[in-house]
Amino acid sequence: MQKTVFLLASVLSLSTAAHAHRVWVDAEHTHGGEMLKAELGYGEFPEPMPIARDRLSLFKPMQLVTAKGRENLVPQRGGANYQFQTKGVVSDGSYIITAEYMPTFWSKNTAGWHRASLTEVPDATYCEQSAMYGKHIANVGHESAGTETITRPVGHRLEIVPLDNPANIRVNGRFKVRVLLDGEPLAGATLTATFDGFDDSDRRASHKTEAQAFSDTTDHRGEVDIIPLRQGFWKAAVEYKADYPDPEICRTQAVYSTLTFQIGQGGH
Repeated sequence: MQKTVFLLASVLSLSTAAHAHRVWVDAEHTHGGEMLKAELGYGEFPEPMPIARDRLSLFKPMQLVTAKGRENLVPQRGGANYQFQTKGVVSDGSYIITAEYMPTFWSKNTAGWHRASLTEVPDATYCEQSAMYGKHIANVGHESAGTETITRPVGHRLEIVPLDNPANIRVNGRFKVRVLLDGEPLAGATLTATFDGFDDSDRRASHKTEAQAFSDTTDHRGEVDIIPLRQGFWKAAVEYKADYPDPEICRTQAVYSTLTFQIGQGGH
């Protein structure tokens, strides 16, 4: 079922400043018999940064998705508030690590941005309900390149589902993914991708989205081939925006999703 993206240019200009933050996931390269450590990115890619204390409650626990099920990650002892790990050691294999920022209202008036709907900020010139999702493909061990677990949707409202393991993809090859919205293929969606080192500008003050190395649109099956230009840590991203069902509460609903992965051997 094809979904229609509704977005006016004026809406885009209003929403950029407050919603430049995106959720993404990073993880250290891990060997079998070790704990898997992951980081929740909420800010400028590729360096995670501490999350404001009043926003921590907006995130669901990060999870490790395995062939046997799911488990919540736990905070790393003595680590920053964006650093998590498995409760025990993991075996060689291919896994998905997930992160989720729950649907949250953001409204802007002359005083600035507020975490509230139009019912609380009636003079707002813009209101958006934002939800964000992140997935990371973790290949534990140097020989892991399985597809069984990582090619299954995890159930995020908007998600990028890999159709192969990036461990099997070479530079300038084609890494096919499928974009799903509410479990259905999302045709005509723009998917962008970039890698660590492509844009090294300092965006901490502007919160400007980093420059992208790849962009293409999904076909009628919701599929697109990402063409990785080089080895390293990559982030693919897609978003969906539409009218909020009740304009008295908010004007726009927006969903953002990322998929991070390694091209080439080794971690970072």
